Amino acid sequence: MAEGGKGGEKGRTHSILRRILLLHAAATLVTAVLAAWGAMLLIDSTGDRLQRQILDEYAQKMQHGLRRSAGGWTIAEGTAAALRGGGSSFSFWIEDGGRRVAVENLRADPSLQVPMRARTAYFKRVRGARIYSGVSMPLLGERDSWLVIVQNLDHPDVIFDDLRTQIALVCGGLLAVFLIGLLAVDAAIVRQSLAPLKRASREVAQVSPYQLQQRVDTSGMPEEVLPLLHAINAALDRVEEAYRIERDFAADAAHELRTPLSILRLLVEQGGSPEAAPRLQRQIDALEAMVERLLLLAEVDAMACDPGEVTDLRALAEERVAAIAPLFLARGQDIEIVGTARALVFAPHHLAARALDSLLENAMKHTPAGTRVVVSVDPCGEIGVADDGPGVPEEGAELFARFASVRRDFQRSSGLGLAIASELMARTGGNLEVARNTPQGAVFRMRFHPVPGNG
Repeated sequence: MAEGGKGGEKGRTHSILRRILLLHAAATLVTAVLAAWGAMLLIDSTGDRLQRQILDEYAQKMQHGLRRSAGGWTIAEGTAAALRGGGSSFSFWIEDGGRRVAVENLRADPSLQVPMRARTAYFKRVRGARIYSGVSMPLLGERDSWLVIVQNLDHPDVIFDDLRTQIALVCGGLLAVFLIGLLAVDAAIVRQSLAPLKRASREVAQVSPYQLQQRVDTSGMPEEVLPLLHAINAALDRVEEAYRIERDFAADAAHELRTPLSILRLLVEQGGSPEAAPRLQRQIDALEAMVERLLLLAEVDAMACDPGEVTDLRALAEERVAAIAPLFLARGQDIEIVGTARALVFAPHHLAARALDSLLENAMKHTPAGTRVVVSVDPCGEIGVADDGPGVPEEGAELFARFASVRRDFQRSSGLGLAIASELMARTGGNLEVARNTPQGAVFRMRFHPVPGNG
């Protein structure tokens, strides 16, 4: 189970764009929260400082305007009017010997527990749903007496707290819009930055055994990925060189085998016994056919392929059938073309022609005299080669393997004709399929990519 878990983790993939956006969103959110928190602290500290300044100013006015009277405390009318001008959110009273004493001409509400210290003390109290901010300080020239000023922060006259709330709401909305906009801009920037990598991926995907010359264009690529792209191009160089060496070896081996085969044939013809000569000749013929196939493989591997070339399948079928028809007639076989008058497909003409030749030669070789081969052209981009021969074995898929032992005549042969046809079709971007014909025989279908709207 541990190994399976490791395999699952190893096979898991992730999106660079998604990862960058998530990390950047998290970093931006944390930064924004910290910035908002700092701004709120600044606003709160500024508000507290302004409130304390107002309370200190009112306290200074009261200190100089208060007078003890027989009934308690009184204040000059001018000072009282100035203090009342601050609005009904303010309350004023005296803590005198543990008693709360109202000041004449001033509002004294509510009743709160306040600190009474030897120096000025600022405080906040919560009473129900209301918040009060106030100051208490010893009265000048009095003993055990404190001046108290309290402001109801929830009072409509107090707009600073409302401003703080509105600022918090507006900043929160702006923060959300800013974060969404920033992520959208980040997505566009990252996508644009990764566009060269996507182009490189498409170029690498086009590399195939038949287009090893393809390389990744490193122009305009980010510096961070250039080493990787250079390494990919270097690896493709090594693969192409190894492929060329293998192809040249096959061609050289085939050429080298020709001479000893010719000498062997001459010796058999000159000195072989009449009984053994025919068997030796057949074996030599098989070896020569194999050498020719090896040479053909080397030629096919070296063929250039233009995936954008357009070929008319009807014209191709007429051309190749006309070339091989005399051989069919000489063997007592019939061959005909049926189907559409025009079918355009994306395929190099020389590759498609060589593949069709292999199928026609295969049909001629494996069908007896008196049979018929039908070449059909379908407008959907398909050529079919149907015959009345013995058909195909159950293991029909092995017909397209090089040097496979299963053949239509159930005997060993070089086994390269159909393999070459299959490889040629792969190089054109199509594929080759085989099925049983009705009532007997086999049907080989060459499927290409049709040109849109070729009708």
